[in-house]
Amino acid sequence: MTALLRHQMQRALGNWRDDLSPEWRTFFGEAEPDFDAVPAALTYDDDGPVIPPRKGAPLDGAPVGAHIFRAFDGLAPRDVRVLVVGQDPYPNRTRATGRAFEDGALTSWSGSVAVSLKHLMQSALALRLNRPELAANDAAWAVVRQDVQAGRLSLEGIAEHFDRLQLGNGVQFVNAGWTLTRFRSGGGPEQVAHIAMWRPVMTRLLRGLAERPDAACVYLLLGKFAQDLFDASGVEVAARRDGAWGVRVMRVDHPHPNAPGYFQHPNPLARVNAALEAMTARPVDW
Repeated sequence: MTALLRHQMQRALGNWRDDLSPEWRTFFGEAEPDFDAVPAALTYDDDGPVIPPRKGAPLDGAPVGAHIFRAFDGLAPRDVRVLVVGQDPYPNRTRATGRAFEDGALTSWSGSVAVSLKHLMQSALALRLNRPELAANDAAWAVVRQDVQAGRLSLEGIAEHFDRLQLGNGVQFVNAGWTLTRFRSGGGPEQVAHIAMWRPVMTRLLRGLAERPDAACVYLLLGKFAQDLFDASGVEVAARRDGAWGVRVMRVDHPHPNAPGYFQHPNPLARVNAALEAMTARPVDW
């Protein structure tokens, strides 16, 4: 059945704060998704459900525990130290978990790993193992897999990796758009509409983390959507005005992990740690 996307999103996101902890509900205040930002002519059909699903309403085939606000589970606003911002959820109900870049359909690193996740893992392993050659180019992933298969390298599971970063290191993985319905290669009006709809809530997240008086935060902005969103939020302008920039608020810009130029720049995770240390905060154990 075909319906209007705007109306479907209003139904799907009714009482959306119920999926958050009381601390996050307070944090977001009066911020609301901007349903009017979804063009009135865009349609929705049941063959392309809203992904990720709402908490407690799993879709058939969706990863266990997947929901729109998975990146907020078990992590209080005061404990966020790094905000990693991507673009869209994976365009498949079996993969989207509610955390940017985490692939819920991947059961082991020996499977077919999405380019974005593979590149981020190469950056993490290069830093963790002090082996910069692992983040030199795409071909280095074959070295990682060979080391895993030969028992020279042990990797935690995908979910365990993201849990450890979120719960143990205060790293929050979010997308510019928190939901997706119809996906078109190269982008499309529905993707842009989801990002525009979530903009007020994302803006509140960006601003709120920077406004905390006693906590440092590094924003890792992966790709143009994330960087444009941050620029429009006014966080940097406000932080510079208030004397917080470089003291407890910093940004790291880097190409999206899907972009061909990802490996042509210094390791973004190392740059995040350098920014944390510059603000006298402990680095992330990537």
